[in-house]
Amino acid sequence: MRVFCTAIFFSFVATTGFAQTKDRPWHFGVKGDVNMSAISGNGMSGSYRSGFQGGVYAERALNKRWSIQPELLLTQSNYTRSDDFLVYYNDNIGNPFASKYINLTYISLPVMIKYNLNSYFSVLAGPQYSQLVYDAESLLTAGDGKAFKKQEFSGNIGAQATLGRLSFYVRYNQGFSNINNIDGRYSWMSRHIQAGLAIRIL
Repeated sequence: MRVFCTAIFFSFVATTGFAQTKDRPWHFGVKGDVNMSAISGNGMSGSYRSGFQGGVYAERALNKRWSIQPELLLTQSNYTRSDDFLVYYNDNIGNPFASKYINLTYISLPVMIKYNLNSYFSVLAGPQYSQLVYDAESLLTAGDGKAFKKQEFSGNIGAQATLGRLSFYVRYNQGFSNINNIDGRYSWMSRHIQAGLAIRIL
């Protein structure tokens, strides 16, 4: 975790330094969205629950059409276990008194490639790394009691409409890595639908 936070710090310090040079047209802003989250897999309901995501972004234009947009976000992902969770984890592992609601908080690092269709509309896609920083669930009684892995890799695709300094966007995020920390029998994959607002500051 310390190495992860250090990497974030130096990445944004370097980005800020590049922004001071005229030949590197960086822009900065803040963003926030509603984050609808679900997990596919045995023991999970697969239904969407709402959460919030917010943070900062930087954008560097590569040319008139293309730009790169790294982001640093705090992501609240809320999920629901299924009623048959103990069917899959009943060997003195699953907690029969656990709440069905699962609340996880991540620090997320998407790196988006942006293509401008015209002056107003853009499409974006790119990978994302997420680090779990808060785990509010009680699914297990054995081990360390944490059912979810600390790291997750995923991919994003979305669209954006821009009016001056304001941008409205929608995005779909699909998990690529298994976040089930219990054992290797079943895979849990996350998915998210996001809609929000970004404000360019610099």
